[in-house]
Parts: sequence; C-alpha cells; structure tokens
Amino acid sequence: MRILIVGLVRNPQLKRIKEEGKKRGHTVEGCYTSELTIYSTPDIFKPTLRGKELKYDLIYLWAVGKRRWEWYTAVNFLNRQMRTIIVNKKVIDSSYNYYLTPASDYLKQTENLLPFPKSALVFDSKSVRSVIDNFEFPLIVKISEGRQGRGVFKVDSPEEVEKVIEENKQKSPSFVIREFIPNDGDIRVFTVGYKAIGAMKRVPTKKDEFRSNISLGGRGEKFDLEKYPEIRNIAEKLSEITATEIAGVDIMVNKNTGKPYILEINPGPQFTGFEKYTGINAAEEIIKYFETLYERNIKN
Repeated sequence: MRILIVGLVRNPQLKRIKEEGKKRGHTVEGCYTSELTIYSTPDIFKPTLRGKELKYDLIYLWAVGKRRWEWYTAVNFLNRQMRTIIVNKKVIDSSYNYYLTPASDYLKQTENLLPFPKSALVFDSKSVRSVIDNFEFPLIVKISEGRQGRGVFKVDSPEEVEKVIEENKQKSPSFVIREFIPNDGDIRVFTVGYKAIGAMKRVPTKKDEFRSNISLGGRGEKFDLEKYPEIRNIAEKLSEITATEIAGVDIMVNKNTGKPYILEINPGPQFTGFEKYTGINAAEEIIKYFETLYERNIKN
C-alpha cells in the first residue's frame, strides 16, 4: 500500500509511521501542504504534488492548516474518481458540512449530550461584553486554530479577554471563551478507528503553568482507561460523531467534583510522547487501521 501523510515531512511522527509501515510492507511518504498544485481546463481537473501524480492508496490529512479547503477539494476528487482512501473521513463526508471548526464540534457534542465546559465562540473583541456575563473568572481564552497548547490564555477580567483577542486577531479567524475547570492536569486519549488504544495523563511541571501539553514541558504518565470507562466512552463517542478516525481527545476532570469535560479533539495528534509514557505502539496501530480500510476498499 502507498500512503501519503499530508503536513508531515521532517517529523518524528512521520518517521515512526514510516518505520512501522515498512515492517508491514507499505511505502509511507510525507509532503508539505504547499506542494499541492491543481491544474484545470474544461476537460481536466488534475491535483498533483508540484507535478507528481497523487497516486496513493490512502491519504491521511494530518495537518493542512490554512490550505485545508484546497486539499479538501483535491482529496474529495481523488476519492470519487480513483477511490483513494481519505483519513480523516470527515473531510469527504457529505453529511459533515462544517469541517474542522469549533462551532460544529460544539453542536455535535450538544446534540449527543457529551460533557464539555461552558463555551462561547466569538470573532472579535466587540462581542465579548455580550457573552461574558455567562462566565465566572478566571476563564480561558483560546484561538480557534491553536495547536499544542499555544494560543491558550488564562484571564481574570473582561478587559483581559478583549486584550487577548485584539493582540491575536491576525492569528485566528475566531476565539473560544471557556469556563476554567479546576484540575491537576488533563488526559489525552488516543483513538484509532474510533476506538481508544490507550491514554496518558499530562501534568504541568512549571510553576503557575495551567497548560499540561508535553510540547510545553508537561510531564506524562500512563492513565488506566479500564478504571475509567466513562472517559473511554466519551473519547470514542466524540471521535465517532466528528468522523475523526485518528484522534487525540483531551479530557479534563474537575478535581473538586470528579466530573470529566471534553476540552478538544485533535485530528493530527502528536504521539511520540504518548508512545514513550504508555508503551503503546501508536504508529503500528495507525498502520494496521490503514490496512483495514484498504482491505475494505478492495472488497467494495
């Protein structure tokens, strides 16, 4: 099987997937999102990687960022015309019309009665005063396109909320205002094919740091999902309803009440830290899932 990972090139995640793919007889390549070109005429629509044909059995959109819509168009075409398998499925699912936005995730979470912190989505600082009375301080402000804990702020007043938005309005089209959940870290549940393969707890190690991301210096430790079936069920349900086949689901437990809350779902999750702290071979699980999709595609 020929596999393309979009958005990963010089990256430890790509290296691991390549290693596990090679063991099982597959070729795995990575590309930059900027390599996409689309040539079109009245008779031709041809997406390429700077002239190189996109002849792959499976394309996984790891992280496509601002170029997402062009990539979504290209892979939808490849799926229809060449039966190329596309992961994550949500980008070719006609019933999933709003793709990777916080608004669509909130709607699906609400419709499915999944627990998440009280949140508000705003587009500029002028909207803050219209929603702020729904919250108590401190609270969290997050840029909607932030990754790995970056672009997340803890604030103590409406003025601070407005300031964060003004200072970051060039970096993000929208912002999430979210209630602060007292905690001692968060839980990253890794799902493949809508099933949890394991989890780790992430704990901040720096004084006054409220973010627990490993990339920001957080400490990881294995988390036993067997003892917490509710957390497993939440993560699996969220990945399923958002059509996110490979996901890192971040869940926070209120340390005062024990109630779990969904923070977010990541369609291109880092997993080298997860492998290190849990001992679970996530790269192999990803390749095995790709094999399942390929075999299913051949039968159909």
